[in-house]
Amino acid sequence: MGWFAFLLRHCIRPYLPLKFPSQRLRGLNFEGDPGRFASGVARFFDAEGRAYRRYLSKLAFDVSLASKGAVVDRLAHIYDEIYIDEVQDLTGCDLHIVEQLMNEPDLDVYMVGDVRQSVFDTNPQDPNLRQYRGVKMLDWFEQRRKSGLLDVQHNVETWRANQAIASFSDTLFPPEFTFEATISRQLETTAHDGVFAITEADVPAYLRELGPQPLRDSIATAREVNLPFHNFGKVKGLTFDRVLIYPTSTITRFLTNGTELAPKTACGLYVAVTRAKYSVAFVVPDPGSTPLATWSASR
Repeated sequence: MGWFAFLLRHCIRPYLPLKFPSQRLRGLNFEGDPGRFASGVARFFDAEGRAYRRYLSKLAFDVSLASKGAVVDRLAHIYDEIYIDEVQDLTGCDLHIVEQLMNEPDLDVYMVGDVRQSVFDTNPQDPNLRQYRGVKMLDWFEQRRKSGLLDVQHNVETWRANQAIASFSDTLFPPEFTFEATISRQLETTAHDGVFAITEADVPAYLRELGPQPLRDSIATAREVNLPFHNFGKVKGLTFDRVLIYPTSTITRFLTNGTELAPKTACGLYVAVTRAKYSVAFVVPDPGSTPLATWSASR
């Protein structure tokens, strides 16, 4: 089930009366906002009894605390194992709930994720545990590993991108994060493999010859270009043979000068680059100013 469904079904509904005795749960208000100064029941529920998604994890955690362990005990009587995919998307009070699950001796919790793909937050407005957002979630896992609460296993293999793309993706994050080098198990080769830089003038020929999927950070990038773009955040989980990236000015400076990317920018670009199996091309003013191979229609 989805994370929000899990919170509603297993953390909130059974024990909600212990936190708000007269309140009934009648659904999820996905887009609503109770307002900055709402408190009590009004902070968590709209007039129709639907829980606000914005504060759903905080509500689930508060109900769990009010239950004095009953929420997790009930889960342990229903499930032997809980698997959480895309764990890097969990933020704020979600992590408090995950830690409660890990502390239950009768539950085995398995989590899978890639912090380099932290392009979504389940709770972007949640002020709790902001120090563990995005790539910094590594610190949260490491602290709990040191305390003996969990074990961390690193998988450095990719079966999508070839080695040239995988190696380039490793350069997007500064060395301080100490990611291990990625090993590609995608061994197919074509006549055009690797990471390239091209000029805007060569884009039409590149599209005709190689048919890449155009990508950009957001609609604010390359607004004047009429191509079937996908945004970085929307292609997570997808695979393309080739991608053509229109970079932001920040990404262009990284490509030309090696200017370090902010973690959030690096995560978005990492997702974009690693969607490709065979080739990635960046549209830049001067391909020769980058260390990338240059593709030219007049080659």
